[in-house]
Amino acid sequence: MIVSVAGGKGGIGKTLVAASLALANSPLQFLDCDVEEPNGRIFLRARVRKAEPVSVAVPRFRRWKGEPRPEAAEFCRYGALAAVGEELLVFPELCVGCGGCFLLCPDGTLEPVEYRAGTVKQAVARSGVGFVAGELRVGSQRTTEVIRAVKDRREPGRDTVIDCPPGCGRPVMEAIRGSDFCLLVTEPTPFGLHDLQGSRELLEILGVPGGVVINRSGTGYGGIHDWCREEDIPILEEIPFDRKLAAAAARGQTLPDLDPDWTPRLKQLWEAVKRL
Repeated sequence: MIVSVAGGKGGIGKTLVAASLALANSPLQFLDCDVEEPNGRIFLRARVRKAEPVSVAVPRFRRWKGEPRPEAAEFCRYGALAAVGEELLVFPELCVGCGGCFLLCPDGTLEPVEYRAGTVKQAVARSGVGFVAGELRVGSQRTTEVIRAVKDRREPGRDTVIDCPPGCGRPVMEAIRGSDFCLLVTEPTPFGLHDLQGSRELLEILGVPGGVVINRSGTGYGGIHDWCREEDIPILEEIPFDRKLAAAAARGQTLPDLDPDWTPRLKQLWEAVKRL
């Protein structure tokens, strides 16, 4: 079973939930697909044993037939190409790899070259959790390629937890794609409800079933419960708004580290996901 853990914004508590779920139900595999800010290793005490580069193809200008191709620069919406006189300037850190420029330059004006987008790190974490994390190169825009490289290291037949990037964009879609279930972590505020609604639409597009985990519960706002009831979305767990818990998470501790009673609750959460 592959369970992804997503949230509408950074700091919502998805890594805390993902790491806690992995520890309580180990041995399984943890994939840290939040490649712009991977911090699952802090919660899981992962020791990196292997690091591999992630390389992708980007265009390089060469004057083969001497024909300028300004239409390639006009096509690129990300500003990775600029037509200057009879040459094309290439900014590889802005390229997202759509391949359109190669189609517009079939005469060899542009040629593909390797560009390092990031790194995939494999490690051994505590409690027998298999750990894989992606790390995007500073300045690179090739987030989805690094996420794919992380998911390619998944061990077939092994239960897996995926820690997704924040938001509802392309990187999140790539991280969730192929999951059997997605846990949406939110908080009981109007902003949390807004982000949750966007995440639910994303799951509908991908065809992935989901449930809700409310972090910082008990603040008095009932909009999350009302909306989930109207939309028939299960609320599978609630984490209380507690100063000790917040301080423990800031130190890199998981829910079972703070209180052993969380272990059976997280096991029940895993079984609930299996049933759904």
